[in-house]
Amino acid sequence: MRKVVIYLLSFGLFLTFSIDSEAQAPNIKKSSGRLTEKVEKASKNIVRRNSNGFRVPTAGQLKAWQFIVESIFKNRLDDAEQMIKQLSFPYEMSLFTDKDSKREYVLLEEEIPLQAGWGFYVFDLQTKNDLVLEIPHPVFDGNTEFQGIDAFLQTGARAFLLAGAHRRANTQDTPCTQPKSSDPDANYPVSDVAHAVATPFHTVHETLVKLMSTTIAVQLHGMTERDICPNAFMSNGSKTVTTNSKRLLDCLSKNGVESEIYDGNTTCPLNALSNVQGRFSNGETENPCQKTVKTSPEPGNFIHIEQETSVRKDKKSWQPVIEALKCAFPQN
Repeated sequence: MRKVVIYLLSFGLFLTFSIDSEAQAPNIKKSSGRLTEKVEKASKNIVRRNSNGFRVPTAGQLKAWQFIVESIFKNRLDDAEQMIKQLSFPYEMSLFTDKDSKREYVLLEEEIPLQAGWGFYVFDLQTKNDLVLEIPHPVFDGNTEFQGIDAFLQTGARAFLLAGAHRRANTQDTPCTQPKSSDPDANYPVSDVAHAVATPFHTVHETLVKLMSTTIAVQLHGMTERDICPNAFMSNGSKTVTTNSKRLLDCLSKNGVESEIYDGNTTCPLNALSNVQGRFSNGETENPCQKTVKTSPEPGNFIHIEQETSVRKDKKSWQPVIEALKCAFPQN
C-alpha cells in the first residue's frame, strides 16, 4: 500500500487516503440496463428553470472533479470513488453494461432528488474514437439529450456529457462574456454550462482535452427556425473553417441535411464565439471565461452544431445527423 496525500490547500481542501501501489482491482458497483433510459431519467429530473437550484461549485470542488475524471481514465476507479465519498459529493459511480450496445461504461450519476445539478457523464474506456458528445442545454434545446445519447451509442464515442440543470435554472449572471443586449433574459446565467467555467461540465471537458489532445468535442444545440440559418449551422468557435468541420459538412450534405459553417461572413448569428468549451479547445486555456479566440487550430477539435426542430424532433429526423457524425468520425 502507498499513501496518497492530495494537497489542495489553496482551495481549502486537504485529503489523504491509501491505495495500492499497483493497478487497482476496482470495488465499484456494477449494473446493467439501457443508457437511453438513464438519460430519460436524468432529463426528467434536471434542476428546473428559475429555481436557483444549480449549486455553483467551489474552486476546490472543481479541482477534485478534475481528479475524479483523471483517475477514471487512468483506470484508478477506486481513487475516483474515494474522492467522491471523501467530499460527500451527491454522486454514484458505477460500471454499467448497456443492453443494446453490449459495452461497459463508467457512469457518474447524481443522486435523485438532485442536490447540485452538476450533470450526468458516461465514459467508454475501451473505445479508440476521439469523439466526445456534449449536451449543454437539455430540455431547453428540446430532444438534444436523446439525440446525443443515441449519437454516443452509434458512434462509439469516448464520452457523453449532459448538463444537470436547465440553462436558466439560476438568475445570477455568469462572470463570463455576455451577449451585447439590454434584455436581461438574453444574458447567460451561472447555470448555463456553455457560458460558465465554474461547472463540473466544463471541468470534465477541460480534463478530457488535457488528457487526450486529440479529443474532438461536438456540442449538439437547438435553435428555432430562422430564414437566415440552414437546418444545421456549425461553428468551430472562431471564424476558422477546419478540416474536421469541412468533413462533417460534407457528410451532412451527403445525408441530406442542409448545413453551413460559420466563417465570419455567414448570416446566421449563432456562431459560438462565447462558448467557453470552444475557447478552451481552441487554445485559450488561461481565461476561456472572458477571452475570445481568433482562430481554431487544425484539425479542429471543437464543433458547435445549432439545429432546427426539423432535424431533432425524433429518432428518424436526427438519424441523418448521426450518420454524418459516423461518416466524419469513424471508429478506428
